[in-house]
Amino acid sequence: MMDDRGQVGVVVAILVVTLIVAVLVIIQVNYVPKWMKEREAEHMDLVVNQFAGLKYSLDLQAMERSSSPLTNSITLGSKEMPYFVTSRAFGSLQILSNTASNFSISISGDGMRAESMLHNVSNNNISYVLSISSFELYIWNLQPGDTYNVSFATASISARVEEFINESFCKIILTVINETNVLYNQSVAVGIERGGSYTVNLLNNDYKFSTKILPYLSTPFNITFNTSSNGSFLLGCMQYTQQNVFISYSFGTIKYEADNAYFVDQKYIYEGGAVILSQETGNTILLPPSVYVSNVSRTLNMTLIDIVGIAGKTGATGYGTYSIRTNFSLYITYNFIMDSLAINITSNYYSAWKKFLDDRFNESGITYQVTEGNGYVVFNFSNITFSLNIAKIYAQIGPGWVR
Repeated sequence: MMDDRGQVGVVVAILVVTLIVAVLVIIQVNYVPKWMKEREAEHMDLVVNQFAGLKYSLDLQAMERSSSPLTNSITLGSKEMPYFVTSRAFGSLQILSNTASNFSISISGDGMRAESMLHNVSNNNISYVLSISSFELYIWNLQPGDTYNVSFATASISARVEEFINESFCKIILTVINETNVLYNQSVAVGIERGGSYTVNLLNNDYKFSTKILPYLSTPFNITFNTSSNGSFLLGCMQYTQQNVFISYSFGTIKYEADNAYFVDQKYIYEGGAVILSQETGNTILLPPSVYVSNVSRTLNMTLIDIVGIAGKTGATGYGTYSIRTNFSLYITYNFIMDSLAINITSNYYSAWKKFLDDRFNESGITYQVTEGNGYVVFNFSNITFSLNIAKIYAQIGPGWVR
């Protein structure tokens, strides 16, 4: 007679194995993809935070114009799960040159552009001055009674030549007035031979003009000069001049591209100071660039960052954590007072730029017109003061020296 207990043991073992296999299949088919999707989603959140840190570092370097290098890390890919059949996610990190990024901005229109100017003036007016870099009074034939005057909206500087001890010698007395307050009224040179020459540096801190007046003048400002004879003012300044404006600048960018097995593939792009998320459903700016706009003063100020890669250290692919070292190089500023202004932004992610700038301009209440095409968006303004600041920053992927 057969042993029924042996048959029962075999059946129980088969049922247990079948149950275990069924449970593993259910976990593999239903739960593992969900767990892996969550893991890859968490990795995408990590990358966003890492790009936020990278943006903060680049903004800080652009603001402080510091030559000290900074290092940030970007993690490529996420691990597979142990004991189950899963696929590992991979990623790629690239520093794209200004020719490969397809990101650029062009400025065009009619108005005035700030340029570096050098004036030698005795009796004249200079208008639309934005800043002063050098300011001297040069007298080449000192004669008692000669006067040299320069006036601003709320301030003035006066110099007069007087006789010193006897007719053979002279002294120069300088007076600096802010509104009704006399900030300086003293001799700046004494015992100079009559008919001689002398130069007064009007930006000398002792005379108070450079510290108490110049920093507080509303820009742009006008200057009026008046001299009797034998001397002139030498003025180095940034001054708005009338012209047809056209400027075009292309930017390098940083791009991370995820190759996910379960979660939607995403791209994170650092472009011009913005962090952009790009996926199949569209593009959006997660972290904005520096844009200031005021309808009250009709002012628009944009600061964009150009990334320049170091040859041989512009890419990484696969899995792991890689460092990005960055170092500030150059800061360029363009200032305009425009009757008409067109800002053309070319980008693979132009729709994200359009949405962000539309929202920012509408919040300010400033009036503008916008048009878009395949790969570009154009914003048009009238009667606006516009500043474009560009920070150039070198970057490399991996350790090493940054120029």
